[in-house]
Amino acid sequence: MVERVKYHHKLARQFVINMEDNMAQLVGINFTLSPAIIVEGTRMLDVGERWNKRLNINKKNYEPYIKAKYHSKLGRVFPFMFLEDQYVPLMKLIIKYFTCEGRFSKIYAYHIRLLMHFTRVRMMSIPYFICKNIERMTMLAKRKPYPQ
Repeated sequence: MVERVKYHHKLARQFVINMEDNMAQLVGINFTLSPAIIVEGTRMLDVGERWNKRLNINKKNYEPYIKAKYHSKLGRVFPFMFLEDQYVPLMKLIIKYFTCEGRFSKIYAYHIRLLMHFTRVRMMSIPYFICKNIERMTMLAKRKPYPQ
């Protein structure tokens, strides 16, 4: 039934409000959030390292993706124009569809980490990454009002 509904704003809001310790109850149905559940629901492979946005990446890992003249100017956040031209299309896909941000002015460390995954330089567990992001978004949404 949830699959037929697709995105439903009120249902998403209730999920966030009711999420506690990776469990939410909606209309009498218990939902558990875990990387294993995401694997089962999406049929994604759970391979690679378990990494989330709060973990640091060594700036040396950025360098293959950044124009050489900007290597000394790298931080955890930097302008999109620093990115090597060959990675621009893939990074736009990551930002727009994977991280669902849609703004292309800045690149964050986690964008580079995802680029490393999608270029097969350093594989990460995408189900784990998604699970941790949902946990964090739920926690942040409880701190500030969820839009109506």
